[in-house]
Amino acid sequence: MGVPMSRNKRGSAPVVKRVPNDEVAPLTTLNELLEYKEEPLLCAVEPLSEAIERGKPGDPRTIFCHDMDGNYKEDRFIHGTDEAHGYRFHHWQVIDTFIYYSHHMVTIPPPGWISAAHRHAVKVLGTFILGEDGTKTVNTIRCSGLASQVAAQLANVARVGRFDGWLISIGCKMDPSWIPFLENMLQSITEETHKAVPGSLVIWYDAVDVDGNAKPHNELNEKNTCFFDLCDGIFLNFCWTEDLLLSSARVAGNRKADVYAGVDVYARETSYPGGYDMYKAVQLARRCGLSAAVFGAGWVYETQDQKNFAANQRRLWALPEDCCSQWRVTALPLSTTFCEGCGTSLYNQGQVVKPAPWFDLSKQQLQPRDQGTNLCGGGGSAILSTMTSYTGGGCLLLKYCPEKAPGSTVTPYFRLFGFDLPLGSLRVSYTFKNEKQGSLAGHDVNLMLRVRDAAGKEEELSLGSIVAVPHNENYIAEREIANSPQGDLGPIEVGWLTRKYHVEDTTGSAILEEIGISFNSNEEMASYIGELVVKRPEVTTGGERAKDPDTKTAGQHDQAEEGLGSIAFDYSMSSDESD
Repeated sequence: MGVPMSRNKRGSAPVVKRVPNDEVAPLTTLNELLEYKEEPLLCAVEPLSEAIERGKPGDPRTIFCHDMDGNYKEDRFIHGTDEAHGYRFHHWQVIDTFIYYSHHMVTIPPPGWISAAHRHAVKVLGTFILGEDGTKTVNTIRCSGLASQVAAQLANVARVGRFDGWLISIGCKMDPSWIPFLENMLQSITEETHKAVPGSLVIWYDAVDVDGNAKPHNELNEKNTCFFDLCDGIFLNFCWTEDLLLSSARVAGNRKADVYAGVDVYARETSYPGGYDMYKAVQLARRCGLSAAVFGAGWVYETQDQKNFAANQRRLWALPEDCCSQWRVTALPLSTTFCEGCGTSLYNQGQVVKPAPWFDLSKQQLQPRDQGTNLCGGGGSAILSTMTSYTGGGCLLLKYCPEKAPGSTVTPYFRLFGFDLPLGSLRVSYTFKNEKQGSLAGHDVNLMLRVRDAAGKEEELSLGSIVAVPHNENYIAEREIANSPQGDLGPIEVGWLTRKYHVEDTTGSAILEEIGISFNSNEEMASYIGELVVKRPEVTTGGERAKDPDTKTAGQHDQAEEGLGSIAFDYSMSSDESD
C-alpha cells in the first residue's frame, strides 16, 4: 500500500501462531492459501443483520480500515480472554464497512469483530495483500495458472469465516504485459466471492497501475479505472487534494460512492489534518460526492495516553452528522444492555457473578448513536461505563452538567436508535439507576418515542414515572406497575429499576422514527441505562401468533428477528472455580 497503516514497518508483521479451536490467525504464504481447508469456526458468528437499514443506494459511505500494530491482539481469541482493556470499537452507527487489516498475505477477521459489526449491519472485509516483494508471488500465480484457484480459495475463506469480502492490495512492480492477467484475477475474485457470499464486497486498493508501476495515483483516472470497473469499489491512497477528488468524481460518473478517499489519521504527507480533526477529510470527500476510508485509527491507542483510551476514542469518532449515513432499525425485537464486549466483572441482573476482567467482542451489544461529550448543548455526555452493569460488563452512563452549558435551557436528550417502522402495538421496557441513589423526585429518566403521523406531523411519547402522550386519541401508553410507582425494583443493594409499558397507535398509520432518553430537567444529573427492550406483544389469534406489521415470513427474516435480540453470556465460571 502507499504506506503501512500503522507504525509497524512494512514487511515486519509479527508472527502469529494459531492455537487450533481457540485463535484466529492469518494465512502468510501462497501455499497456505491454496491448501486452506474448510475449518468451521467452533463458535457462533452473528449473521449480517437484516433488521437495520443503512442509508440509500448511491449515498456516500464510510469504511473503517482497522490496523493497530499488526492486529491479532486480544481480539484473536475465539472465546475471549481475561484482558479487559484491549482495543475495541463501538461507534458502529457512524461507519458502513469494517476492514480488518494486517501486513500478512491473507488477513482473516476474528469472529468477535464480525459478530459486533454484523449486529449493527456493518459488513466486514478481510485483506489479500502482495506488497513490494510480491512480484515473485504474482508471477507464480500467473505462470502456474493459479488465478482461478486463488479466487476460489479466497471466496471459500470468506464463506467459512462468515465475513463479507476482501480488500485487494497488490503493490508490487510488474511487467505491463502482466496487467491483463491481474485484471482477470481481480474479476475472478469478485465473481467467486459474490457467489460464495451473497451481498459481499471486493474493493481494490490504488497501489499498482495499468502500466505495472507500483504507484498510487491518489485519484481515479485512466491509470486505474480498469481495476475499478472489475470490482465493487476502489480505495484511493491518502495523498489526495480537493481537485483530485473532484476529478475522481467526474471519472466515476454514477459510481461516485464506490470511490473511497483514503483518510490517514496520522496525516502523513497529507493536505488535510489528522488526529482528532480527521473528520474534516471525511467531510471533504462527502462534499465531492465520494465515500471515505479511514485508516491508521490505531493512532488513538498507539500515540495517545492509553489510560484515557476510552475518552480519546470517543473524541476521535465523534463524527458530525454530515459524515454519517442514515441508520434505521426496520424490524423488531430490539434488546440491548449496551455492553461493549468487555468489563472488569461480569454481571447478571445487576449482581456480580464473575468478579474478574474479561474481553470478548462477540458479546458486544447494540450500541447507541449518541456517544461522547459536548451533547445537549454542551452540558451532556454519553459514555459506556464498566463501573457497574445490569447484564454483561458495562452499561450506558448519561450525564448532564449545567455548569458546562451556562444559560442553556435545553432539556437533556440523548439519541439511542433511529427507527423506520410502523408504531403499531409495542411492549417497551427500560432498566436504569441514578448515579446518586435516593428519591427520583425532580430527577426522573424518561424514555422518549419520536413518531410521525400520516400527515407528517412529528410527535413525542414520554414514558417515565409519568406517562405523557399528545393530547389526542391517536396514541395509548399504559404503564405496567408491579412493585413500585418508580419501577420494578431489583435486589435492594443493586438499585436497578425496570419500567414496562404497552404503547398502541390507534390510527394504525404512525411511524416510529427514534427512541432516546430524556431527563425531566436541566439540573445536574447522572443515570446508568442498563437495558432497553422494544418488541411486539405476543398476541394470539385462534391459537396462532398474529403477524406484526414489520415481521416478515420465516423464510424472509428468521435471522433478522434474532439479530437485535438479547445475547447469551456464560455465567458458568466463577473467579475461584479453578481452585
